[in-house]
Order: sequence, then C-alpha cells, then structure tokens
Amino acid sequence: QAQTSDVVVQPYNSILSLKRLQHHSDSVIVLDNSALTRIATEKLHIPNPTFSQLNQIVSTVMAASTSTLRYPSYMNNDLTGIMASLIPTPKCHFLMSSFTPFASEQVKEASGVRKTSVADVMRRLLQPGNRMLSPGKDRGCYVAILNVIQG
Repeated sequence: QAQTSDVVVQPYNSILSLKRLQHHSDSVIVLDNSALTRIATEKLHIPNPTFSQLNQIVSTVMAASTSTLRYPSYMNNDLTGIMASLIPTPKCHFLMSSFTPFASEQVKEASGVRKTSVADVMRRLLQPGNRMLSPGKDRGCYVAILNVIQG
C-alpha cells in the first residue's frame, strides 16, 4: 500500500508538536493519514483516494463527533461535560475516534441505507478497521468510551 504523504519530515513534525499539544490543548482527536487511506480503499472502495476525499472523511467524522455540542440535548451538550467523563487525568487527553457505517456516493453498495442494530453498531465501532488511527500491533485497552449514536 502506498503512503499518502511523501514528506520525509512528517514523523518529526508529529513528535515536535506533541509537547505543545500536551500543554496547550484540552483534548486532541488523533487522526492518521494511513488509517484514513486504508478506510477509503477498503470501506469506500476508492482505489487512489485524494486529499480532498480524505478531508471529506475527516469532516464527516468530526461533524458526527461534535453533533451533541451543536444540538440541544439532555446529556453531552458541552465540551467540559464530555471531556470530564473521557479524560481521567489532564495529560491523558489524546482521543481515538471511530466511525461506522461509511457511505460513499461513488459506490452503490456503500450508498444505501442498511438496517442495523445498536449492538451491531457498537461491535463495528470497536473493530480496528473502523478506527481513524493505525496503532501498533500490540493490543491496547480502552480507558473510556463515548458512543454518539444517531438515527
């Protein structure tokens, strides 16, 4: 699989920005270009995704993640309330996002409405293929999970 970025300094930029993100942000949602490319090719069946298509995936995920902040509801209607339940310590504020189901106008199979249950959506959210981050091969654990289910 080809890399999305051909910039040699990309890992260095990530490491150099880590300290600033630790000290000057309340929460960080981590996204990975290689994971976004994998999702575009495997889930949306786009052979060579462009940055515009990857940005569309990011905007869809971020719009869904922040929907409870934009629309009035009983729970999770402010950022402080959401972060207080997700972040146990102040330095542990790097969040991993997941999204399902993926849809695309380019693929007939991905554009239709699918009948699913809440348990099926929960199971798919925890699958590594739906994560916006490509962690290493080691098995991690979840400290906290917040699922925003709409529909």
